[in-house]
Parts: sequence; C-alpha cells; structure tokens
Amino acid sequence: KSALRERGIVINSIVIPIVLYPLLMWLIFTGVTYVSGQTAELRSRVMMRNLPEAHYALRRALSHESGVDLEFSENPDADLRSGKLDLIIDFVEVQDAPPLAEGNVGARLTYDASRDQSTAARVRAKRVIDRYRDQFIEREARKLGISRTQLQGFRVDEINVSTDIEMGRFVLGLLLPVMLVMMLAMGAVYPAIDTTAGERENGTWETMMTTATSRTNILTAKYLYVATMSFVAGCLNAAAIMFTMRSNLTPLSASGLTFGVQLNSLPVILAGAALLALFVAAGMMLLAAFARTFREGQSLVSPFMIVFVLPLMFIQSPSQEFTMSTAFIPVVNVAMMFHITAFTAFH
Repeated sequence: KSALRERGIVINSIVIPIVLYPLLMWLIFTGVTYVSGQTAELRSRVMMRNLPEAHYALRRALSHESGVDLEFSENPDADLRSGKLDLIIDFVEVQDAPPLAEGNVGARLTYDASRDQSTAARVRAKRVIDRYRDQFIEREARKLGISRTQLQGFRVDEINVSTDIEMGRFVLGLLLPVMLVMMLAMGAVYPAIDTTAGERENGTWETMMTTATSRTNILTAKYLYVATMSFVAGCLNAAAIMFTMRSNLTPLSASGLTFGVQLNSLPVILAGAALLALFVAAGMMLLAAFARTFREGQSLVSPFMIVFVLPLMFIQSPSQEFTMSTAFIPVVNVAMMFHITAFTAFH
C-alpha cells in the first residue's frame, strides 16, 4: 500500500508497462498510415518511350491507374533529373527474341530514388506492368496451345507452409521475450533504489531498524516487495503487448496474422517472469544498498540493467538453440524459455 503512494513507483512499475508500448506502437502506425496517405495523394508523371503497337493496351491501363499522369517531354532525361518527370518507361527488344512488332519486349524503368514522388511512380507503374505482363503471357500461351509455365520456362515459386497462427506466434516469440525482460528490469529499478538509497537519503533507515522485528524480516520484506513490483510490471507489459498486437497489428497485416498465446503456456511464462523478477531484484538491491542518495543509486544500478538486458541478443540469432549450456546462462535461459513457449506451445 505504501508503494502506491510513491508517484515514481506507480509511474515506472504500473503506468509505463501498460501505456508505453501500446502508445509507441499506436504512434508508429499512425505515422505510417499518415505517410502512406500523403504518398497516395501524389500525382506520378510518367513518360513511355518506344511502346510497340502490340502493347497499346498497356498505355490505356496506365492512364486509368489512380494517381498516374502520362506525359510527353522533348528532353525526358533532363526533366527526370529536374523533377518535372517522375518516371521514364523504355521498351527495349529482348535479346534472342522476335522483333518489337511481335510484342516480345522488355520494360526498363528509370527513376530518381532520392525523390519520394519518383519512387512512388515506380511502384505504381510496376504494379500495372506486372499485372499486364501476366495477362500477356497467359494470352500468348493460349495461342500456342501450351501452359503459362511452359512458355516462361525456368521459374522460381515460393510456398510458405506456415499458417497465419504460426507466423503470428513466430513474431510474438521474437518480441515478447525482449519486451518482457526489459519491463521486468524497468519495473524493479525505482523500487530497488527507493527501498535502499531512498531510505538512507530520507533519514528513515535508522527509524526502520528500531521496529519490533529482525533485520532479516526487514530485508526479506524489501526484497519481496521489489521482486513483486518487477513481476507486476512484466505481467502488465505482456498483457499490453498482446492487446496492442491484436488491436493494431492484426488489422494492418496483409496476410492476416493472428497473435495469441495458449492458456497452457501462461503458467510457464508467469513462472519464468517470477524467477527473473527475483533475480533482477536481488542484483539491483545489492548495488543500490551501497548508495547514499537516490542519484548515486541510479548510477550504480544502470550498469546492471545494461548487463541484464544485453543477453537478449542471444535469442535474436536464428541458429541459437536452447541447450544445456544455454540453460545455465542467467537471463538467457528464461528469455529462451519465453521464446520457445510463445512459439511452440501451440503444437
């Protein structure tokens, strides 16, 4: 109850874990949506050169594309550099292929990558050209009485056998351990300093020593208090991450990713968070106990927090496995457990 009277503890251990990541993700995706909307309003000035008659339908398709204006220029290369044109589409003869009149051509897109308008024009034009090319190949294959695959010859296809749920669990398995470990550390910083250096700075340390209980009980109570606040911060952060990813990322995902953790994996995650909270509370209190002021406590605890979060790089390596040797590395073992639990508990 006394912890809830401290504004710093409430902010660092409760408010920040609930608000920080949802707010950051909301701001990021709001910015992305705003930039996408601004890009969608840009007009793309496109010029086509050496277009064969067999592909006049492509000109019509580009003219009907939203945001694309077909233009003509006497000096297109100079206009592209000056910004008067955004894209030049040249149609060139394909090597070892029939002449242009038969429609077997290649399209070369010239643009200025240093300008957003030119990059947007390339994306819009390529989308139309790819769609037109697919239709052209399909039509020519029917004329020859063969399949589209036979007409194109050597090609590469990609097939992802993972379901939307599996991909969502994979993304969650990468994000959850990092954010959970960081919030466990952040949730313990302020309580650990406040219960040691803060007591000494406020002059209440000696008064507490006069209470009718042993020093062991006082130390144990402080330790469990810091570990509890760290655990609460981590759990609140995990819940906030799940809520944010479901409400923000799922609607924006083109592939329909779904994010969620099975109920049977929650006890494992909670147990790991509790063990990690006990570890970080012990380390931070041990260092903060040597400080005489709150500022000194922050200086002493900051290196430990960096070292505590540093092992997270292990779980970012695709080749890293949860072996017996990895299980003996502090923080890494629990972070790997979070990763494996979030990713494979549904199998």
